[in-house]
Amino acid sequence: MNRIFQYPLMAVPAFALCAVSPQAMAQLDEIVVTAQKREQSIRDVPISMVAFQGVDVLDQQITGLEDLAYTLPNVHISKDTISNNIYIRGVGSGVSPGFEQAVAIFVDGSYRGRSRYTNSTLVDVERVEVLRGPQTTYFGNNAIAGAFSVTTKGPDLDQWNGYGQASYEFVGEEPVVEAAIGGPLVQDKFGIRFAGRYSRLEGFIDNQGTGGEDPTIVDRFGRFSALWQIAPDWSANFKAEYGRQTSDGAFAAQLFNCPAPGFTSSGSCTAAIAAGQEAELDFNRVSNGGERGEIEASEFILNLQRDNSNGFGFAVQGTHSRGDFVISGDTDLTLDDRVTFSNIEANEQTTVEVRFESPADSKLQYMVGAYYLDNEFTFSSNFNLLFLTPTVVPFIAGGLFSAAAPFAPFTVDSNITAEEQAFSFFGSATWPFTDKFSATVGLRYINSDKSAIQDSQPKTTNDRFGFSTDFITDPAALGAASALTQTAAQVQTASVKDDDILPSVVLNYEPNENANFYFKYSDGFKAGGFDPLERSGVPGRLTFEPETVHAYEVGMKSIWLDNTLSLNIALFRSDYTDLQQAVVQFAGGGAFVVTQNVGGLTSQGAEIQVSWEATEHMTLSADTAFLDAFYKDYSNAGCTVFQEAITPVGCVQDLSGVAPPFAPTYAGTVRAIYERPINAGLVFSGDVALSFSDGYSLAPDNDPVGRQGSWQKVDLRLGLSDADNRWSLAFVGKNLANERVFAIANDVVGTAGSYFATIERGRFLALQARYNWN
Repeated sequence: MNRIFQYPLMAVPAFALCAVSPQAMAQLDEIVVTAQKREQSIRDVPISMVAFQGVDVLDQQITGLEDLAYTLPNVHISKDTISNNIYIRGVGSGVSPGFEQAVAIFVDGSYRGRSRYTNSTLVDVERVEVLRGPQTTYFGNNAIAGAFSVTTKGPDLDQWNGYGQASYEFVGEEPVVEAAIGGPLVQDKFGIRFAGRYSRLEGFIDNQGTGGEDPTIVDRFGRFSALWQIAPDWSANFKAEYGRQTSDGAFAAQLFNCPAPGFTSSGSCTAAIAAGQEAELDFNRVSNGGERGEIEASEFILNLQRDNSNGFGFAVQGTHSRGDFVISGDTDLTLDDRVTFSNIEANEQTTVEVRFESPADSKLQYMVGAYYLDNEFTFSSNFNLLFLTPTVVPFIAGGLFSAAAPFAPFTVDSNITAEEQAFSFFGSATWPFTDKFSATVGLRYINSDKSAIQDSQPKTTNDRFGFSTDFITDPAALGAASALTQTAAQVQTASVKDDDILPSVVLNYEPNENANFYFKYSDGFKAGGFDPLERSGVPGRLTFEPETVHAYEVGMKSIWLDNTLSLNIALFRSDYTDLQQAVVQFAGGGAFVVTQNVGGLTSQGAEIQVSWEATEHMTLSADTAFLDAFYKDYSNAGCTVFQEAITPVGCVQDLSGVAPPFAPTYAGTVRAIYERPINAGLVFSGDVALSFSDGYSLAPDNDPVGRQGSWQKVDLRLGLSDADNRWSLAFVGKNLANERVFAIANDVVGTAGSYFATIERGRFLALQARYNWN
């Protein structure tokens, strides 16, 4: 029996089914989205999705997708050492910079496939759409688990408008200033808009080693956009943006489980215990500083389109973007210089998309299009084994590595340069068989051609984080260093060519204007690629195969009680084959990231959304999810450190039937919003939300030590504004109970049984002021 049916759909809150007098209610607002590349009411889109309006982003001080994710069940985003984690419904790509993410990110239709783009700020947005499940037909590029689609605000051709918002968060001592203004230079013909943001976070974790706070983050962002209404049906858009983020202590990890039960104290634990260092999971850490991060990104978008309200629709969009990412960290988490890392990543991309649409009044609604992508990607990783000093090396393994001693300490250096050219053709057609029943057929053909050159070798490091290194030129020393660090001195080239045809079918039944029942079947595809951190030199280990999915979803979107109650239910099942999985394994010689294809994974469950305008002033809502995600065939998974202690050579474990990381059985957010005039000129508003989650694994090897327990977070916003919403003052509080929730966890190098973890931001207390220009 499918395990999905073990979940009780009785989880719909009881208040959602209560009847009240229609005269006491307001009505729900309609939200327009573009999840299917055209404007539709969210109620008509056959997808389990959530949409946030730009005012919600401002009100809740949501600065990026990571801030958004914890309030969304079945969605997880967190920063990691090598790449960020992005998961929807328990499906993500893991920690490998070689992946295009299984969850795609689009901003104004521009694809952002690298995980570090989740660090980008959300500034002057019109809407953020979160689409759960495969989105291949309309979003193509590797949206095999879901997609984020961000739409920014463009110029108004009728009048000048904008806003300015300033806030100060007291725990992190963070000032934020954000503003936007735009309007017509030629009435109804040509307009422009400017938007910008500045913030400086002073940290929320005490670093007992430096006496300061981590992480400190300075963020600067600016955007210019222009709109030209060429003719009544024709328009052209241009957008240019630039952002730069710098940080100290960017990877603010902490040591725990030290000393480990059943293990002799070693490595970082020995140093921590000798120094009397605390090793609890809290808002404290120890490092000797110098860690830094930097993100610099720019993007240009040009869009030309013809509206389909009076004839055929047409759109062509070209984008060019570049992102440069640097991060370094202290991973021994003591005052000793034992193990550190640095990663440098650069991504440059050009895309072109062309679409034709049927006239809006056509009975047969169709869309056809083509897409081209050209991408260049470089990545350099330096893993620095500072504890292997010239004095220590001669005494390891009876002096077998003495030849390498003059070149210590060592950096394990891995580099890759990769290119991809991809193109696809896509289309969809909707036919209304009756006024209540319709069917949509979609198809996408994807072709991806990738090539890469990759190398790895041990080097001599000249600084703590390996930004400056030297080659080991002596052959005997290089051989000894390779054996000691378990890193082959090698250069490999490879190419990967993949293509696939991906169909989708949607059946819609609308018995009346207030209900929409749908069934959706879709195929998904994510191209193969390269492992930038491959260091064995074994033939065939550099590449991995594409992954595919067959996905099914049955749903209902409905409106009740005179348009005051909405109830959406989605039941889903996705069967993934050859899932691309990255597993971090730590051993005495350093950190190993093994990228491989897993036999399969099943993700199934239910998502339920309820929103009720209980009275004219009160709105109650709930967004809940029940998830059953498990590996179907994963007999070659990496071992935990305890398993490796028992089987030190050739250890593997079978994770078939086990849940992947970031896949809680249940999660959700329950919210109450209250808004009421105090008098003729002032309005009070209150917004309280409880977000909660069952426990889940943080480590890809399912290590029980690296597991997050169940958690709850309470957020609160209290606001005061004038009746015309020209100005507002508010208190914004997040995670008011200071709940400790961990973003990642894994083993500490050279310290058997002990672990590191990073912690999500704790209590957030801010005052906010905003003025709107209309």
